[in-house]
Amino acid sequence: FGATTPEISKREIKHRSLAREVAAEGIVLLENNGILPLKPQKIALYGGGSRMTVKGGAGSGDVHERYSVTIEEGLKNAGFSFGSTLWMDRFSGKYQSELKQWREVLENDIKKFNPIQTMQMFIYIGEHPKPCPAVTPILPDELCDCDTAIYVLSRQAGEGFDRHVEKGDYLLSDIEVESLKLLSKHYKHLILALNCGSVIDLSILDEIKADAVLFIGQLGMEGGNALADVLTGKVNPSGRLTDTWAKKYEDYPSADTFGHRNGDLENEEYSEGIYVGYRWFDKNEIKPRYEFGFGLSYTEFEAKVTSLENGKLIVDVTNIGKTAGKEVLQLYSSKPSPDCEKKALVAFTKTGTIAPGATERIEIHFDLSKIATFDEGKSAFVIEKGDHTLYLNGNKCGKITIESEVIVKKVSPITQEECKQYHDKFNKKVNNTLQKLNDKEKIMLVVGGGYSIRCYNNVMGAAGRTCTKLLKKGIPNIILADGPAGLNVNQISAVGYEGFPRYPDGLPEDWQWGYLKKLEPILKTKLGTKKTVYRYMTAWPSETVQAQTWSTDLIERLGEAVGNEMLEIGVSVWLAPGLNIHRNPLCGRNFEYYSEDPLISGKMAAAITRGVQSVGGVGVAQKHFCCNNQEDNRTGVSANISQRALREIYLRAFEIAVKEGKPWTVMSSYNRVNGKHVCNTYDLCTKVLREEWGFSGLVMSDWNATEQCSYAEAINAGNDLIMPGGNNVVKKLLSDLKEGKLDKNALNNSAARVLELIYKSETCKDF
Repeated sequence: FGATTPEISKREIKHRSLAREVAAEGIVLLENNGILPLKPQKIALYGGGSRMTVKGGAGSGDVHERYSVTIEEGLKNAGFSFGSTLWMDRFSGKYQSELKQWREVLENDIKKFNPIQTMQMFIYIGEHPKPCPAVTPILPDELCDCDTAIYVLSRQAGEGFDRHVEKGDYLLSDIEVESLKLLSKHYKHLILALNCGSVIDLSILDEIKADAVLFIGQLGMEGGNALADVLTGKVNPSGRLTDTWAKKYEDYPSADTFGHRNGDLENEEYSEGIYVGYRWFDKNEIKPRYEFGFGLSYTEFEAKVTSLENGKLIVDVTNIGKTAGKEVLQLYSSKPSPDCEKKALVAFTKTGTIAPGATERIEIHFDLSKIATFDEGKSAFVIEKGDHTLYLNGNKCGKITIESEVIVKKVSPITQEECKQYHDKFNKKVNNTLQKLNDKEKIMLVVGGGYSIRCYNNVMGAAGRTCTKLLKKGIPNIILADGPAGLNVNQISAVGYEGFPRYPDGLPEDWQWGYLKKLEPILKTKLGTKKTVYRYMTAWPSETVQAQTWSTDLIERLGEAVGNEMLEIGVSVWLAPGLNIHRNPLCGRNFEYYSEDPLISGKMAAAITRGVQSVGGVGVAQKHFCCNNQEDNRTGVSANISQRALREIYLRAFEIAVKEGKPWTVMSSYNRVNGKHVCNTYDLCTKVLREEWGFSGLVMSDWNATEQCSYAEAINAGNDLIMPGGNNVVKKLLSDLKEGKLDKNALNNSAARVLELIYKSETCKDF
């Protein structure tokens, strides 16, 4: 699977265009005193993201695309020129020097590793990551005589570690502050572009004059072109924030308790309950710098509600400005009880492009059950008696009066009770195959294939695969690949020499190819002749940027594009989307998730899931189920959380995504919830997912998550597939089965679900 020649394909060109569209529509205009849109002209360009634009976050969510358009390149493409490139030249020269030193050290150190013992080398390289571009001060001779300067302020974060309230991270560095003050004084106009995955401190705006501020986030491979489209007015900005931007970090509810801030990485107390993000700011009447749902346009809209009944709002949206554009409609509700949030998002939609003076009629549908509150005493979702007021884009637009309390649904409390017998039904082909397998073979089936090179199908750089040792039983393996910003696989592969993990993200591609050549004499005798395939995948905007489009239709199209790329290269399951809640802006993986709000998170995840799975033969793994809201000690931390907060905030996003998207798989998270690892919790993996929500797919563990707890308990709980797997897991499960720790019925269910997943995969249709 993959292209046999390295030329740019029609698919790449088509998907680049869609990536540019999504990126431009996800940019949020935060400030504009009239300078934007800007005609192409001579400008000054500074900041780390100008030439070293951050396209996406680090870790499994990275993508190895053919090339990415930097902001410098995008502005050039749009007709801008630069008064001076002296600063960018000095900045990139310094970085290249640091990168060269890093490579020289690593090249010397890894010579001590045996080339077959790859994992030791990978771990070593991972502990010595590629340096990030250092912030560089602006010298007097690097200023020029034009009117307008653009400063691109960048940040990088990634999997495995959280951010800090430190200068150069959440806070601006001294050099960044000094640079912005200098530019504000020297140039008539200053535009600030925020090239970061999540919220940062913007206190500097209280000290300087910025004519325009844009949160561009991480825009993927077409980022430079997309920003130029918005700056020039080719695209009228229609992005809206999906997080609350506080005036200071201490305004967030979990500021004092999050991760390393309280010194306890074993227990994270969710003491704020349901009051996450805008719910907290509203309750405590804290004015943020930019509120959830905020975003400016180059035009103005007027929304008039013409009808409200039976969960349907009809709105006429008129463009009363002078430029064509799109409007986002956000519907909120308030509840009668003072113990509830002042407002909560209950529905949203986005118009098409509306010409000046034109009107578009929009229908907004909302489910009355979505205004329910979880009553812990009743263990039920209830709609409270009284008036529920509705607000459209901040303006009161009606109310729903409930005469008496309505119990929408009763559920069982989520506890840590023992696993119970759960019986599922499977099709004839699955049942027939299952009957031919002995206990050991069933165990092999519920354990991932690790990094075996003896595979029916292989994609180098993919995260994992199912069992590779049952081919003689008529059971092929399928491939699972990261991550939420696109398919994270190697660009170039030698078919026949695959099966080894790729180098950690950031290592130059030529090292990967060179390493394969070192292995050639060893592997050639075992695997025969090789051939080269090319897999240049699209690097899409980060999930936060995707959500900021507020367009489920657009994100469903993105999903369909990913699905087609999966078919092209032979990947069956995409380890995405991620939809954990932005509980705190310091989570290192926020860029991989959508929002602080569960509704928009769930709706976006459902949309991209529908898109991927609409092409047929491929599926997604919605992750990380659940409460994986921090990265420091993610394998050990316990999210200690009330039933209400769990139900209304952290599970709700997954409930929407599962019910509306119908994913093939769900990935359980590393962390514990109220003391117990998710992958070992029957109430979450079976009672909630299957019995309450009707999920019929497969549950897999996050990679090595079961190393912190119990393999047998994972299968018993309904965590069907243990990833990435290995012989040690098979041996332990065989022992547990003999000792009665592994339930045979649970093993049969999980083995059947793995078979079901394999058989509906496109790569196995002719096997």
